[in-house]
Amino acid sequence: MSRTLTIRADCSPTMGTGHVMRMIALGQAWLALGGDVRFIGQTDPLTGRLKAEGFGTIRLDAACPDPVDARALLDATRPGGWIAIDGYHFDAAYQRALRDAGRRTLVVDDFFDREAYTADILLNQNPDGPDYPYDLPGAILLLGTRYALLRKEFKRTETPQAVPGKATNVMVTLGGADPGNVTGRVVDALRATGRTDLSVTVVAGAANPHLADLEKRIANLSCACELLTNVKDMPDLMARADLAVAAGGTTSWELCFFGVPFIAIEIADNQQGVIRELTRHNAARCLDSAAAVGDIASELERLIDDGRTRQAMREAGMRLVDGKGALRVAKTMYNADIRLRPVTAEDCDLLLKWRNDPATRANSFSTEEIPSAAHRAWFQQKLQDRDCLFLIAEDCGEPAGQIRFDRSGGEAVVSVSVAPAMMHRGVGTTMTRLGCRAMREKWPDATAVALVKRGNPASAAMFAKAGFGPDGETDRNLRFTWTGQ
Repeated sequence: MSRTLTIRADCSPTMGTGHVMRMIALGQAWLALGGDVRFIGQTDPLTGRLKAEGFGTIRLDAACPDPVDARALLDATRPGGWIAIDGYHFDAAYQRALRDAGRRTLVVDDFFDREAYTADILLNQNPDGPDYPYDLPGAILLLGTRYALLRKEFKRTETPQAVPGKATNVMVTLGGADPGNVTGRVVDALRATGRTDLSVTVVAGAANPHLADLEKRIANLSCACELLTNVKDMPDLMARADLAVAAGGTTSWELCFFGVPFIAIEIADNQQGVIRELTRHNAARCLDSAAAVGDIASELERLIDDGRTRQAMREAGMRLVDGKGALRVAKTMYNADIRLRPVTAEDCDLLLKWRNDPATRANSFSTEEIPSAAHRAWFQQKLQDRDCLFLIAEDCGEPAGQIRFDRSGGEAVVSVSVAPAMMHRGVGTTMTRLGCRAMREKWPDATAVALVKRGNPASAAMFAKAGFGPDGETDRNLRFTWTGQ
């Protein structure tokens, strides 16, 4: 399989930059796994940012529904390659054309607005994603804020402390374009509060056409305020904010992750689902697109002085988003070719090499090197053992790891190891899920059990991701059982 991810997304002053910005997060995660990334689309004014990230770029002169779009994308890719598609203008016919041509696709959705979906993987990162009746037989569904796409710079270096009783540092960020100049309305609301003790930071996106107007409005404020454009340190600004006013788009998940209490304003119809879920989870105070200056000012006044409510909003937001979504999505795509096959006699030396790798031994119950003769005797016995299910994982034909089940009565104890060259890619989780399903087919009445060495949190976390739940512990190990998921 090609390790090149092609991302199809656009941005413009009317469309905004949100689709491209969240695809940057997926691209960063793909690069971290060792692949290559390129963007195809109308990406001005973010093309420079994409190149700085190490992504290739190909400009399209016409976008869907123009047929030039799909033809150019197919010409630039090959059957079996991954294409990630993010944009509301990519309709059912466009998605189907890519799949019919043999491309594998990740389709990003927000509010179930297409007449049909065709994808290998469908991603809806919003809290209400699991509530939509997606019907894609055979596709992988990645639904909910567990898969929220946050760029790599959005990482907490420390846990946020309790919010101050009074908010003084206020950040305003209404998207990359803000064609309706909602930012100007928020600045007017800040002026209406009459507060002189605030320190306000207004962030205007690269595609914002109202900079001159904003400068005039800011000049009339009675508190300190700075206007920033082409911001490179949004995480730092968010980390310092006591309160924010933001659009109800992807920035919402960044603010939730950093624990910033915020007022979310719906500035586009496609944000209705986000606004609804932020309200349901009490993670933000939400206003619709018709909110007047007085409405915004009232909410600002209330939250500036209400530390208890802001603390509750912080906690609710941080429960929604953990910041690992982009890597989860990338690993799901990257490991889509992993398959299991039975171990054969030819695998003996390879398995010994993996077993004696220092990293593998460090996490094993026995940390000593296994002599070749002892391994060969053990291996031959396992090949003949009818109570042993022994499988090799391959990624496009390349050995990626091994999983073994040893049955005794109603339990089958699982042993997993990943090829050293494949570590830190999520191979273990994928392999374990596949292995447990194969075990269930072979022994329908058996329960998969994993014993994890104490002091090996990575292995415990892997089994949890693969669908195992805690089931007791001893002085030496932790016990997990597969829940059948």
